Amino acid sequence: MIRRRSRSTHAQSSSSVDVQSLVLSNEMEKGKEATVLVSREPLETINALPPFSDYVSQLWKLRHFIYFDARSKAFKSSRDLLLGRAWIIIQPLIDVMIYAFIFGVVLKTSRGIDNFLGYLTIGVIFFGFITTGLNSGTKLIQSSYGLISSFSFPKAALPIALVTKQFIDNLPPAIISIALSFVFQWPQGPTWRVFLIIPLYLLAHLLILGVIFIIARLTAFIPDLKALVGILSRALFFTSGVFFSIDRFSGSPTAQKIMENNPGYIFLQACRDVTIYNTVPDLSSWIHLIAWSFGLLIIGFIFFWKAEERYASVK
Repeated sequence: MIRRRSRSTHAQSSSSVDVQSLVLSNEMEKGKEATVLVSREPLETINALPPFSDYVSQLWKLRHFIYFDARSKAFKSSRDLLLGRAWIIIQPLIDVMIYAFIFGVVLKTSRGIDNFLGYLTIGVIFFGFITTGLNSGTKLIQSSYGLISSFSFPKAALPIALVTKQFIDNLPPAIISIALSFVFQWPQGPTWRVFLIIPLYLLAHLLILGVIFIIARLTAFIPDLKALVGILSRALFFTSGVFFSIDRFSGSPTAQKIMENNPGYIFLQACRDVTIYNTVPDLSSWIHLIAWSFGLLIIGFIFFWKAEERYASVK
């Protein structure tokens, strides 16, 4: 359970010491000499860095709270709007139409791409999950100051709860984008390979969580890095093949190599493979995605945990 933090800057004493302090106070008022007994139990340091195993154990005990907190906040952004949750469907459709006009009609990037609308739909909506994750990590610690300053709990619960919420929020747009991609290439429908989108969806959110761990810590202590995160998001957008094929860079091996090793590009291509192309991503793609996702998750978690005792000082 999350424990309420004491407003005092000193660690809490045992109940026996509190009783003895009361007795001491009464005796001093009567002018008597008193013997002070001090507990020999070690005092706890507030916000101290806990051992890694204890930290993970504390997080595990909070798993139900994290889930229900995330679920209660899911779809919250649309609750105050007139059309409410209908925007979950409307927003992706508007995004796809805008990008289709700009990149398909104006810039002619649709050349050489079969089912360009399906290709673009998967790219825009699924890459949007990554962008949302990157940007949400920049203000996580500061926006949680009230919670951090009032309660003692493993701060990694904050990024985990955030990504769990995004995992739930992203489900309707993901389903809509997959459905639209097949509508745009009717009568060719889905095959059993479309179910491979499930592990891809999970891996994508593990990768997002790892990145948020890193970004949340960095921007908590160096706020200026928030601007660089925005630049990074735009760079990933233009190197992930959201609206064009990698074949456009056939004359530039360096550009192709950069894209082929970009986790965003690998993820989007794998999603297109199991939907509009009805194929299974090759083994290399799976290995890259698993390595990126779990690698960033482990590195990010440890990096975030190392600064555990410092987050309470961030405002």
